[in-house]
Amino acid sequence: MSFLNTKVEPSRICLGAAVYGTAINRKQSFALLDTFAACGGTFLDTAHIYAAWLPNGQGMSERTLGEWLRVTGMRDRMVVATKGGHPPLDDVEAGACSRATLEQHLSESLRRLEIDTVDLYWLHRDDPARPAGEIVETLAAFAGEGRIGAFGGSNWTWPRLVEANEYARAHHLPGMAASQPGWALADRAPGPSPVAGMLYLDEATRRKHVGTGLPLVAYTSQARGYFGAENVQWAKSGFPGTAPRAPEYDSQVSRGRLMRSIELANQMGYTPNQIALAYILNQPFPTYAVIGTSRVETVKEACAAVKIRLTVDECAYLRDGAT
Repeated sequence: MSFLNTKVEPSRICLGAAVYGTAINRKQSFALLDTFAACGGTFLDTAHIYAAWLPNGQGMSERTLGEWLRVTGMRDRMVVATKGGHPPLDDVEAGACSRATLEQHLSESLRRLEIDTVDLYWLHRDDPARPAGEIVETLAAFAGEGRIGAFGGSNWTWPRLVEANEYARAHHLPGMAASQPGWALADRAPGPSPVAGMLYLDEATRRKHVGTGLPLVAYTSQARGYFGAENVQWAKSGFPGTAPRAPEYDSQVSRGRLMRSIELANQMGYTPNQIALAYILNQPFPTYAVIGTSRVETVKEACAAVKIRLTVDECAYLRDGAT
């Protein structure tokens, strides 16, 4: 049984659709979705704000997913997740989790997606000035109306997730069903996030998930290509210069993890990228990995990673090296 009360089990790989219908055109987006479904994928991820940073992009991701669900008749075979509560891009520090704002975002998302219920509704950003209990009350009301199933926090800190769920328990309401931070085997290099408000999992919070069993759905799970073919060749050449892909992830820690993923991949007959995904999927608590790609081959590669079984020691080795 998954963390969602849905008829369809969400696949461990979740297909992210941030720029579907924009940077990835409709035809290509449909091909990616068709491939994902053919590989057994059932978990789709989008957001109200996608892709407002591109010309005519606002809402196109949700519209493209909605059209594909309608044209293919796949709604009953997919777990659909979207996100609301993201501030405007020209005021990213503003809070956006008032009842009125979330009502607007959810209503627009449902219309774009052409569905009656969002299976998993994420709060895309926290609104720290607002009590978590107030936000839980809003989301619980949406759930009571049947417009959302479960809800969770994307880019929420652990203390705020705890605050929300303690309130939910005390008031006999549904709480945060999962967390969605950025997380990959690669370690992000020091420095600010390229997008304000993005929150990446640290080791202390990972251990909190281990202790509580709260499910985690990781975005940027492939570290933007850090474990892909270009960087693998770069690693085998002795790391000359900067990383060809995802230099924001490049550090001595990440280089060690890349080398160990290459080693395990060679031993097990997989790609380093699949080993990196398997690291996320073989944790001692429920985990799911969101992937974003414009290539059907990458979708197939990622979906095949769910077959990989890593031991606790192998996961520790990938993360920390020899002890």
